[in-house]
Amino acid sequence: MFIHQQKPKDFDCGYNLDLMIAALPRIEDTEERVTYAKRVVGLIKQSHPTWVDDNGKSEAAWNHFFKLAEYEPTEHGIYNPYATGEDDDAQ
Repeated sequence: MFIHQQKPKDFDCGYNLDLMIAALPRIEDTEERVTYAKRVVGLIKQSHPTWVDDNGKSEAAWNHFFKLAEYEPTEHGIYNPYATGEDDDAQ
């Protein structure tokens, strides 16, 4: 009846972040999937404020997202802006 829960991968962000990351591949629309991934990274930034610079950007948060995902995000159209040279606009 209940969903089996394990310890969250990131104790500061919690179990819901794990569920959000796991849900990303099921979003069919690529643009919506990328937007949702940026929300996930934004939550990581909020949970780890020391990782964020004065401009609200955080390479560490993006790297953490890619580490937490149990799949390859690039296969689903989600790219690290620090690897592609794009702007980190995740909030």
